[in-house]
Amino acid sequence: MKFKSLIVLFLLAIFLPLSALSEALSLSAKESNKDTAADSKKGDSKKPDLEQILASHYKAIGGLEKWQKLDTMIMKGTMTSQEVSMPITAYHKRPNKCRVEFRIKESLQAQVFNGMFAWQLNPLSGNPDPTPMSEGRSKYLRDTCDIESSLIDFKKKGHKVRLLGEEEIKGKKTYKISVKYRTGNLETHYLSAATYLPIKTEGIYKMGGGEIRTTTNYFDFKNTSGYVVPYNLVFDIHGAPSKEKLEIDTFSFNPKINPKIFDFSKDKIINMQKKK
Repeated sequence: MKFKSLIVLFLLAIFLPLSALSEALSLSAKESNKDTAADSKKGDSKKPDLEQILASHYKAIGGLEKWQKLDTMIMKGTMTSQEVSMPITAYHKRPNKCRVEFRIKESLQAQVFNGMFAWQLNPLSGNPDPTPMSEGRSKYLRDTCDIESSLIDFKKKGHKVRLLGEEEIKGKKTYKISVKYRTGNLETHYLSAATYLPIKTEGIYKMGGGEIRTTTNYFDFKNTSGYVVPYNLVFDIHGAPSKEKLEIDTFSFNPKINPKIFDFSKDKIINMQKKK
């Protein structure tokens, strides 16, 4: 069924801009308020720069320091694609480990990034054993698997981040921020100019010798344990027959997670080396 291949592309990218954090900035909240007051005296002629926009964004989602201290996160919800619904659970562990589990026909599927490479469980493929994923998918998951978004410590990670300007989306002004990874993958985040919460993210990812273009839209933001996150997301792979919807039931922040769930079997690695 084609919907399986569509879901594969999204399940580990559902947190891309949930936090939409950036590198630690020297701009404090007081400094930001002073700048805002100074700008109001001068009028609205001066538009906010990237640092000012991100500083307001951090405040809107619960605070930069709070997100920086986040070590683990678990999300549980329901994914719907082509009128087929399935429960999914996503695990994230700092700095860049993640695992997403879902069931198709009572068969447990999993996609994992262990901090070095991506692997999967896909019994419906005819192989019940864990298997490494392709280089393209590994790069995709390496880029999208961080517990924080692509905007935090972007210089340290080697990302190129730029403020592209403003754009109106359905009558609402947004700020466009682009992130280019060292892999060549590209994201564009659209932050509401009114709330500084993300409205959508567009991605261009290299995979299988071509490009995958995606759009993720965010709805129903709620404050959960001090973190402001969306509980409804709609995914669109450009050219696909339908959109995927994710309804999140629960977020858990800093829960205990067994680190072994991210590990790829050492026996499988040895067998792979023997085959080579």
